Amino acid sequence: MRRLSFKTLSTVVAVLISLMVLLMVGSSLVQLQRKSHETGLQVARQALERTVMQCYALEGAYPPNLDYLVEHYGLVVNEDRYVYLFEPVAANIFPIIKIQDPGSVTE
Repeated sequence: MRRLSFKTLSTVVAVLISLMVLLMVGSSLVQLQRKSHETGLQVARQALERTVMQCYALEGAYPPNLDYLVEHYGLVVNEDRYVYLFEPVAANIFPIIKIQDPGSVTE
């Protein structure tokens, strides 16, 4: 039987360790990206809800649509990153609000 040299064995071990480190780093990056995206959705929803409540407090009625909040209250929406559903119910009832990823929207 042929024995592996120390140099060959150490090279194989170094390559295996490098692969394990790369896999761990890649996994961590995926988790970080997912958490960042979830946080972004949460922040966007909170900003929209706060602006809706501000409108109600100042005007005594909920806004008729999302564009109204953008135009009159300076709400910033990122329609490239999220899909916004804003469905008014009545002037005195909080509207239905949903913010989703473009890929998760089902028709």
